[in-house]
Amino acid sequence: MQIRIANRQDEKKIRALAEAVAGAAGKEFDLQGADNDLINVEANYFGKQGLFLVADRDGEIIAAGGARAKSEDILEISRFLASEDEGERPEIEAEMLRVMIDFAPRMLYRGIECSAELGGDLLESRGFDPSGCLQVTPDF
Repeated sequence: MQIRIANRQDEKKIRALAEAVAGAAGKEFDLQGADNDLINVEANYFGKQGLFLVADRDGEIIAAGGARAKSEDILEISRFLASEDEGERPEIEAEMLRVMIDFAPRMLYRGIECSAELGGDLLESRGFDPSGCLQVTPDF
């Protein structure tokens, strides 16, 4: 399994994963509404000073996560998806979060906010405050 930057060829697999995760949670997958950021990942994440990661196992997308600018100074982790049967979810979440935390200072962000659902006390273990915020020092 590898965590890598998503590309346009991954979009169908990312949407299929999102639909499966929503269905397993009893929620509706809505490309015209709450899930419309998955229509064009490049424009909605990379084009908005962010990044979108996938966990790829033998060509299958088993998890995905995205963060983009909330403001000039804040990177918001807005999406995290993982297969319900994915036993490595805690490790995948931790590695994706590590990549996003490392990314923020290089893009001159001063803080990271997380609105995505991540398991357990992962955010606090990485220095986030109880409201899901982490201050970082821009890498000038």
